[in-house]
Amino acid sequence: MPRKKQSEKEPTLADLAKKGLDRIVKLSQSQTISEKLQSINIVLFVLVVTVYLTLFLGGSTMNGLVLAFVGAICFVFSLIGVLGYEPLLSVVVNASTNKIESLRVGITILFISLTIGVAALVFNNAFLGHLSLGLLGLQLVVMLMSSLFVPKTSIIDREIEPSQIWDALGKISAITGIIGFIADIVLILIKTYI
Repeated sequence: MPRKKQSEKEPTLADLAKKGLDRIVKLSQSQTISEKLQSINIVLFVLVVTVYLTLFLGGSTMNGLVLAFVGAICFVFSLIGVLGYEPLLSVVVNASTNKIESLRVGITILFISLTIGVAALVFNNAFLGHLSLGLLGLQLVVMLMSSLFVPKTSIIDREIEPSQIWDALGKISAITGIIGFIADIVLILIKTYI
């Protein structure tokens, strides 16, 4: 059997994860509101899937170093998942008649999903883990249908400065994110010290 040329070699997991990371970086470097918000959505997707996979593989039954190692491996697989999620998200966003608001709604749901996922990992609760993953899928459906029940925003998809991302995110998403991250830190501290 002839050997494959170096350029035709099978991509490794690291190569695939790097492709997923490159897609996030490309979107985050864009100056348009919708692409910035898509990058935030995808980062939250990666975090939610990482937490869920870590829970699935043993969660809080593992000690600190093993948990960190398993979490890192799950993070790599989550980055690979971006290769499928990013095109799907793009289709959903482009199908929505209200891109900015639909992305804001999706990000708000993902902030909640992440906090539920962290709670599931801390308390080793499979139900909360499944709920977190379910919200991940549900947010795509809600984003697609958001034009039916979310009022159209006056924000047009334009270029912004990096400092304006909090304004583009919207008050509800920003507040949910701040509260969610505080809750995540508290839950992680509980896991660490109890």
